[in-house]
Amino acid sequence: MASSLSHLLLLLKPPSNLPSAQNVFFFGTAQPIASRPHSRPFFRRKLPTKIPFAITESGSPKSLDPDPKSLLQELAETFVLPADYFSKLPRDLRLDLNDAAFDLSNGPVKDECGEELGEILLNISRAWELAEASTSAALVSRLPVMVDSLTDGNKSALGKRLISAGRRFQSMGKYDQGEPEMIAKVMIRTGKFLSARAVSTVTSAEPKQETRTLKFGELQVELTPDKAYIGAVIGLLFGTLSWGLSQGIESIPESSLQYANDNALLLAKSLRGALLALCYSSTLLSGFTSVGLLLLGVQLGSKENMAAPLNCSASELIPLLGSTPNASAAATYLCQRFGAVASKLTDITYAVDNTYLLFSAYLVFAMQLGFAMLCAGSVRAKNTMNIMLTNVLDAAAGGLSYYLFGYAFAFGSPSNGFIGRHFFGLKSFPSQSGDYSFFLYQWAFAIAAAGITSGSIAERTQFVAYLIYSSFLTGFVYPIVSHWFWSGDGWAGAAKADGNLLFGSGVIDFAGSGVVHMVGGVAGLWAALIEGPRIGRFDRSGRSVALRGHSASLVVLGTFLLWFGWYGFNPGSFLTISKSYGTRGSYYGQWSAVGRTAVTTTLAGSTAALTTLFGKRLLAGHWNVIDVCNGLLGGFAAITSGCSVVEPWAAIVCGFVAAWVLMGLNKLAAELKYDDPLEAAQLHGGCGAWGLLFTGLFAAKDFVNEVYQGKPDRPYGLFMGGGGKLLAAQIIQILVIIGWVSATMGPLFFGLHKLNLLRISTQDEMAGMDLTRHGGFAYVYHDEDDGSNLPASFKMNRIEPTNTNTPTPNHQHSTMLQSTV
Repeated sequence: MASSLSHLLLLLKPPSNLPSAQNVFFFGTAQPIASRPHSRPFFRRKLPTKIPFAITESGSPKSLDPDPKSLLQELAETFVLPADYFSKLPRDLRLDLNDAAFDLSNGPVKDECGEELGEILLNISRAWELAEASTSAALVSRLPVMVDSLTDGNKSALGKRLISAGRRFQSMGKYDQGEPEMIAKVMIRTGKFLSARAVSTVTSAEPKQETRTLKFGELQVELTPDKAYIGAVIGLLFGTLSWGLSQGIESIPESSLQYANDNALLLAKSLRGALLALCYSSTLLSGFTSVGLLLLGVQLGSKENMAAPLNCSASELIPLLGSTPNASAAATYLCQRFGAVASKLTDITYAVDNTYLLFSAYLVFAMQLGFAMLCAGSVRAKNTMNIMLTNVLDAAAGGLSYYLFGYAFAFGSPSNGFIGRHFFGLKSFPSQSGDYSFFLYQWAFAIAAAGITSGSIAERTQFVAYLIYSSFLTGFVYPIVSHWFWSGDGWAGAAKADGNLLFGSGVIDFAGSGVVHMVGGVAGLWAALIEGPRIGRFDRSGRSVALRGHSASLVVLGTFLLWFGWYGFNPGSFLTISKSYGTRGSYYGQWSAVGRTAVTTTLAGSTAALTTLFGKRLLAGHWNVIDVCNGLLGGFAAITSGCSVVEPWAAIVCGFVAAWVLMGLNKLAAELKYDDPLEAAQLHGGCGAWGLLFTGLFAAKDFVNEVYQGKPDRPYGLFMGGGGKLLAAQIIQILVIIGWVSATMGPLFFGLHKLNLLRISTQDEMAGMDLTRHGGFAYVYHDEDDGSNLPASFKMNRIEPTNTNTPTPNHQHSTMLQSTV
């Protein structure tokens, strides 16, 4: 408070009493210009002598206001460096320089800063990445020339980017207190001034008032608080009149109704009843209308009252300050303080968005519990501990591999279109491109892909194979795919930073029908093909034999947990929620799109479940809860790609087709003698591919422009009139994912197979991995298809193996059984 008061007193001093130039202090620093520290710079250069303050008459609104052109000129002079300066920096500092380049030009830079300035910032970033100091200096020197032509919004965006990039130079200065430290100070100071100035100067313009209009045919009435109150009074009077009429009609006794015949009497009674119903209904509707208009008037009035304090106008404050010297400077200062409050609101927005993302990450991680329950119920009881342990390891091994390598390969910008190259082990993290909540969310997606694959090879895979493929999938294979389609640098993403989109649209895979589900499904397909079916899955004649899971209850429990987690998987992929679209009024924004995404997710899954229920009834003649659960999940996997850009009615189409895709692929798998205990390849791979095609067919124009802003004329769904370019991009994604996963995971599983590290022995598979690999059973069980003919005492009493030095009769029987297999 004392610091703020001292600044205010300084502004109120007449210009003639200002201190000499050599002792002028910059805002935010405690040292005179002449004494800024320099310790061991790479080379010494005389500091700029220009003082970035414009001294004007006290009546001018710019008294004591720093000159943006002078600040940017000083910034340009700090970049006058030897041509090989950047190239001689140590490797760690070069990485920081690349991060600064990313922060300066990340996102829709041309939309925020304007076409010309955005192009300059992109070229500066490229010069930093290529370590071209002379090119960088030439480009930065153009900023002071064009600053006068920028709008306040452009200046604010430039200021925020300078602050972010300046902090990168600040971290470079920690290692060398020379030129990087000087650049950081000037860049951050300039950025803070530009961003604050943009807030305080847009004060005299009247804010756009939100209006509400009542439309009835050609009649349009603008609603105001007064009109709403008048309407409430009229509704109250009309309701009172209706009530009086109803009481008058009801007071007429039926005995007084005398007519020539019974038909006329019946007609009169019917008319009396109809009039009573009409009057009572009119009374009720009038009451509701009056209350609604009253509440609307209060709401409109409160909005008008709330809007006034949010305006900060220097021209309105000057008369209140009277004849105080430098009154305009004081008014400007107060508006700048108001800008500081606005920045606090920005901080609150970041906090809300990060909390939303963290909650979504927790929901997605809870899907691991759903996977575990689903897998446990879908396998035979003798392999329950094994499949549960693999689900735990998917999360644990995936956590380390994604931390060390995966996140860097996926989102390590700035990078090329194929692979990321920063943030290994979360070094130099967080940054403007991502915080810890974003890392956690993406990790939850990565381990979901690994969990899909584990279901395809359940009941017959060695434990070491799980560790190897899970780490490789989450640390390399999956991150590369997510970089291609989700990173701002990826070659095929719909949100590519440079705007050079595949077929002009990019691939729309909003929450991962391809990136997550197809990757896991195709990997599981190759694993199951190389490993072969379980023993007993097909008889000697080649007919399919069902090896049913031991617990439908666990399957249903897992399905509901996955359903619950999908509300973090799909709606959470917006990453933020407090964003207004500004297209339909203040009630509509990203929060509405989040809700719509949850609705489309629900409708697709529900439709797929019901379609599977009746479809299996027609095909198999019975109602099967496990088939219904798989159909439900197939609908979810399909809608995941386009959940944010399709109408709710289209989600019903998606779920309906997804159910038939799943049933058809299951039929084909049985014909080809392909064994997947959880139908993971068919469900996630097949339905995920359909989901990508569905998005190319049904993506709505308005929703695409809302979710993927920056290019208003991008292609959308073929059936919605948007042409076939988006569909073509979706087909490219399907082919690329199949090719990439096949080229990486296929050789891995084949190598493990050749090294005898993939499949367990026949004896272990027959006895069950819980007993042979994990030291005992999960619980007392009885499998319908258990051909071991073990005595009941073994199954009911054998929970953990005893000392093998003193074998029991049951052990002897088990040994004899294994030797005969």
